[in-house]
Amino acid sequence: MQSWLRPFEHTADVGFVVTAANLAELFARAAWGLFDLLTDLETVRPRERSALSVTAEDRGALMVRWLSELNFLHQTEHRLLCRFEVDQASETRLTAQAWGERIDPARHTVRTEIKAVTFHGLSVEQADGVWTARILFDV
Repeated sequence: MQSWLRPFEHTADVGFVVTAANLAELFARAAWGLFDLLTDLETVRPRERSALSVTAEDRGALMVRWLSELNFLHQTEHRLLCRFEVDQASETRLTAQAWGERIDPARHTVRTEIKAVTFHGLSVEQADGVWTARILFDV
């Protein structure tokens, strides 16, 4: 487990708190955390690149939209992603690239399925030069 990612459990849900030096890194680390919940990322290879762009009304909604878009790729295209590069992150817009591959049952075990990224208890804040997000997933 990465030192900047702290998982927590909440009733029937699962979540984590992630920290970073800037907003772009926070979004990239949150994406990594999402897929770390799903599988052992050591088994995922960065074979295919996807360009992504999402918008929302504020940075909390942007986090939910970003992670929901990644989860949608996982669910619909059966992909696991392991590397994330956020090109631009503002209060309302994010553009990024993600690398990964299609699920190979011989190498990948999907530990859980995430039904939704929730707004429950969500926070995306900066304090003392450190960005922190608290994110809860419905599993």
